[in-house]
Amino acid sequence: MTVDETATQQHPQEPGTQQPAPKRRGMRGNAKSMIISMLVVMLGVIGWNALIPRVNKIDREGVDVAAIARETNISLKWQVSYPQPAPKEWIPANVRVIRFQNQPPTWQAGYDLPDSKYIAVQQTAEPTEMWVKHQTNYAEPQGTVQVDGAEWTKLYRSSNKQSSLVRKDPLNGLSTIVTGRGEWSELQKFASLLKPAKTS
Repeated sequence: MTVDETATQQHPQEPGTQQPAPKRRGMRGNAKSMIISMLVVMLGVIGWNALIPRVNKIDREGVDVAAIARETNISLKWQVSYPQPAPKEWIPANVRVIRFQNQPPTWQAGYDLPDSKYIAVQQTAEPTEMWVKHQTNYAEPQGTVQVDGAEWTKLYRSSNKQSSLVRKDPLNGLSTIVTGRGEWSELQKFASLLKPAKTS
């Protein structure tokens, strides 16, 4: 007996008859119940969001400026500076030694100020005219200003509202620039707070 014959004997089918087509299952419920379900889900989501506390401002301590400055002094044999003591609302954002191609190593200590402002100090032992232009973003001179007896050149680039102060004389042997998006008074305050990092 072949396989086809066996299947025919197990499921006999009279000639001219067909198996009835399976019944289609209709959608359970109706449009009204679907809308009610959606509303219940939406109300649940709204209620859950209402329970989650909102944080208007994220408090963060920032990076350890003193430790990084101390390591920089040891590795480069420099005496880098940063604002001391910095106001509590000034948050250290990026503190490091930057090494760009064809540029001297640069100490950078950048701070986030209130109202989305940012100011940084840039220092190097090997200044060049191109280094100054690079740090100030090719800004235009705006005169000079005295900060604690030291003369600084003011530069400003209007396209990105970047203000810069370039110190005429080295600070602890390093050429120094204070730059960022802040008011002139804030940059001058920043410059006045620059003090050398401790080596121990």
